[in-house]
Amino acid sequence: QLAKWMGAEIFVTAGSQEKRDFLRLLGVDHIFDSRSLAFADEIMEVTDGQGVDVVLNSLAGEAVRRNFGILKPFGRFLELGKRDFYENTKIGLRPFRNNISYFGIDTDQLMQVRPELTRSLFAEVMDLFAEGVLHPLPYLTFEAEEVVDAFRYMQQARHIGKIVVTY
Repeated sequence: QLAKWMGAEIFVTAGSQEKRDFLRLLGVDHIFDSRSLAFADEIMEVTDGQGVDVVLNSLAGEAVRRNFGILKPFGRFLELGKRDFYENTKIGLRPFRNNISYFGIDTDQLMQVRPELTRSLFAEVMDLFAEGVLHPLPYLTFEAEEVVDAFRYMQQARHIGKIVVTY
């Protein structure tokens, strides 16, 4: 929603047909399957071999390397996933020959180390919700005593939006 509001042309991956359909309803034009590494070749084809300016990544493993391959020179790679950080996955320096930038983004650390910036960013986003620019994602609620079921459901990666545990 933010990227669309800012006027970006959006290329997105999703792991199921249901999620891809949901993204179409949100107005996303370029949607690819995240369960296949073919998304990188498909994006390069759609962009006539140019690639993209920004990758917002939460995939892991080989998909990370494929995402580096679709960045334009001087592009920015924004890493939201933590798995490769904790596993100390090697990426190599070859992608950086194209003057790209890599940003590891750990929002937990941002909240702890830069609370003022976190508050400011959160306030900006909340203003966009208040203005009707942004809309909440769908969510599914589980009672606290169903927390095991909530985690099992999340593991299946079939949900769209958020899973909420209430007390």
